[in-house]
Amino acid sequence: MNRRRILIMLLFFLVLLPVVFAINTNCGEAQTQPSKLDWNALDEEALGYFRTYLQFDTTNPPSNTAQAMAYIKAILDKEGIENETFESKLGMVSLVAKIRGPGGKKPLLLMSHADVVPAIASNWFHSPFGADIDEGFVWARGAIDNKAHGIMALMTLLAIKRQNILLRRGVEMMINPDEEAGGANGAQWMAANHWDAFDPAYAINEGGEGEPGWLGNKNITFLVAVSEKRVFWLHLTVNGHAGHGSVPRPDNPNLILVNALHRLIERQPDWRITPIFAEAMESVAATQSFPPSFELDHLSWPFMADLAVKGILRPYDIRALMHDTISLTMLNSGYKVNVVPSEATAAIDCRLLPGTDSDMFLRHVRDLLDDDRITIDVLQKPDEAEPSPTSGEAWDAIKDVVARDFKGSSVVPWMTTGGTDSRFLREHGVPSYGFVPIILPPSEIERVHGDNERLSIENLNRGIRATYDLTMEICGAKQ
Repeated sequence: MNRRRILIMLLFFLVLLPVVFAINTNCGEAQTQPSKLDWNALDEEALGYFRTYLQFDTTNPPSNTAQAMAYIKAILDKEGIENETFESKLGMVSLVAKIRGPGGKKPLLLMSHADVVPAIASNWFHSPFGADIDEGFVWARGAIDNKAHGIMALMTLLAIKRQNILLRRGVEMMINPDEEAGGANGAQWMAANHWDAFDPAYAINEGGEGEPGWLGNKNITFLVAVSEKRVFWLHLTVNGHAGHGSVPRPDNPNLILVNALHRLIERQPDWRITPIFAEAMESVAATQSFPPSFELDHLSWPFMADLAVKGILRPYDIRALMHDTISLTMLNSGYKVNVVPSEATAAIDCRLLPGTDSDMFLRHVRDLLDDDRITIDVLQKPDEAEPSPTSGEAWDAIKDVVARDFKGSSVVPWMTTGGTDSRFLREHGVPSYGFVPIILPPSEIERVHGDNERLSIENLNRGIRATYDLTMEICGAKQ
């Protein structure tokens, strides 16, 4: 009887074992195989997040991002995504969220900033913080610069978490305040005080949108920022003799300052072609006819830059990348029309190319001002960050994603005229790239920091998809 029972149990086990194994195998596949994304649902969800995020008034000053970061944090908490906030000053809050990868491999960082420049509501068609939808666009301050990029990063993390994707490299997002005022209480503060909270291998930041028709190119060109001109802000002060306006005097501080500024501004530094600019122009030369193609290929030749800026390189935003620049931005003096003031001040925004010695440049400014009655105070010194490489894993991934998601488009290494938070990561040796995968014609780019800033819903959707694709290219497990 016992032997018979044992035989029955053995037969039952042999029959049942394959079934149990199959069930376990299928369960294991369900846990490891990512589910298919419903992009339409994800886009609709993102649009709601985007509009609410834009409705937080994060104007800088004062760059109060606390409520906006609390909103983003609540979304991350609901999804079970690890995150932490950091406050540099009252209301100035940064957020770091992460999906960890295997140990020993640093993550990819998707970074953006939450603060925005001021907007004069009376000049807008829609409220700057209403996030209204009209003509297929979302209208709001920060729609392009730079809240959309934050939503693209957020949706990428949500998609990866929901799919339970196996990563070979972790992915993080960081949103900072204070970028529009130089970043001292945002990304710079985070890099100085909380580097261990993110410590990435690579960073993707603002800049690098696709532009149709750039330099006559029929297709779309993505100007991916690998460097930027270095900020050197100077404040000039002249103290003179106050008196009655009816008595002109040579020691009038206004007169001293105006004459000195004229000497300074009319002598802009000479052209200097950096390796980044030369590489960009050489890549564009093939799309041009002769003679512009020859000029772009040989910009370092004597007088060739002078020739090019009269033609193909005439736009001011391109010419600004060919030399150190000096721009007069602020003048302040006087309080009554019939009173000569005792003091006059000015601020000049200087932007230096990589490789320019800031001390030598300051001496050059002093020589051109040529007046000992003018004192110069440095408001912000330039960084010494090296440009990011135009080769390697991250750069190749950007090129691959552009080729796949924006067929027929090209990628050009670029240097921005304005500063971004990328410089604080480059100073730590982290390759950082300005790349927001959207397409903006010049008419839309002009709205950034201007009136009626807006972003099309189509651009938001394509940006989310391409950011996800780029992240998977760099962080996803290879099959």
